[in-house]
Amino acid sequence: MTRKFPTINRKFIQFILVTFSAVIILVFSSCEVEENRNSLTNSETNNSPKEELFSNSIANLKLIEIESKYTNQKYIVGIGLPSSYFLTEDKTYPVIYQMDGEGSLHTSIETSRGLEGEVIIVGVFNYAENSRSLDFTPSKATHPDTKLQMGITESECIPTGGSDEFFQFIVSELMPKINSTYKTDKKTNVLFGHSLGGLFCISALQNEKSPFSHYLISSPSIWWNYPEIFKVPLPKRDFKPVVYLSVGELEQIPTNLPADLMELFPKEVIKSDRTTRMVEGIVETYDYLKKQGNVEVYAHIEEGEVHMSSNVPSFSRGIRTLLPGYNRDVLRRRSSHRPVLPW
Repeated sequence: MTRKFPTINRKFIQFILVTFSAVIILVFSSCEVEENRNSLTNSETNNSPKEELFSNSIANLKLIEIESKYTNQKYIVGIGLPSSYFLTEDKTYPVIYQMDGEGSLHTSIETSRGLEGEVIIVGVFNYAENSRSLDFTPSKATHPDTKLQMGITESECIPTGGSDEFFQFIVSELMPKINSTYKTDKKTNVLFGHSLGGLFCISALQNEKSPFSHYLISSPSIWWNYPEIFKVPLPKRDFKPVVYLSVGELEQIPTNLPADLMELFPKEVIKSDRTTRMVEGIVETYDYLKKQGNVEVYAHIEEGEVHMSSNVPSFSRGIRTLLPGYNRDVLRRRSSHRPVLPW
């Protein structure tokens, strides 16, 4: 009987690894899929509503369209209002600004209903052509691994390095509109981004003009022109921003796998994984922020999650770690230490 358990476990591990390979291929081919999908969005954006309206898909969700003079793009913005919004006159609400709102804004709104305190969630829909690759990245793609990851070749040029302009859109156009239209707590603003959106959150944190008090950074793409993002120091501020970092446990192939199990992975998956280093990257990001000394940092590795699923539990746990609530102190204690690699 003692010989059967390793055999069963090994087959199970092989099944998991093959499944993981498929997930990795799906995730990191998504950049090319994103570009193909973006070809549909020009007509969608041109036909989008120019005046505020209520969505029929979820209660108290409004949609507006904003054209930015900084990015020369039009953005659909979803605004999720809390249940008590129209029942009170003097109450103000913290605001969460979410990148990639077209993908998970609905989920975030529903998840936020479990908070002790209510919030307004503002989701920016980044589905305009090349919006993610351009708006979320702090520099032109120059590193060969970055170009390979993004599918950039001599014949396939994708615009990158526009996060400064996108940051100006957020803080100079979108936030003033939200603050002047809705009952917002202007001292509590959260920036939430996943993947390239997480990279944008780090670059925003590095901007001395950033008005955000809290940052929820999920699976950031620190591999962008690595190690460029870690060479920029955080500015001195008259307040200490609070940062929550997270990543899925299964976003990286364990580095201690036996050679025969590594052979199960396609070569392109192994190369992509060694370039992105998603789980190790969150530990490196934690170390970078802690060395700055002028930021409060919490981190957590989401058990059993892959890249395309980790943003949901990251938001749920992250927002409860950042904002006041009955279990914030417990979550902060559990996330206050340097994250440990799960292998």
